[in-house]
Amino acid sequence: MRVKSLAPLAVLAVLAACMSPVTYTRAQSPDLFQALDTRPDGYVGVVRSTGATYTIVSTRANSSRLCRVVTLKAPGDFQTESFCKSKGGEWR
Repeated sequence: MRVKSLAPLAVLAVLAACMSPVTYTRAQSPDLFQALDTRPDGYVGVVRSTGATYTIVSTRANSSRLCRVVTLKAPGDFQTESFCKSKGGEWR
């Protein structure tokens, strides 16, 4: 009986791992980060490393940070990410 009670937890752990969002870095997705650096809101591109399409939705800035909201779409996956950076820093 004890083994049966752990089975649903194991299934949930596997599903959570499969559904965790993809993390993007400049090294893995230079085209996305180039767009974050230079393209206007509304720009649509493709992340070559994953095949996901992205749209730069909006940009916000204050005296210390610049942030951009990006939607990323791939077959069976949809993410909305906020990328922010300090002046002279890297997108995170």
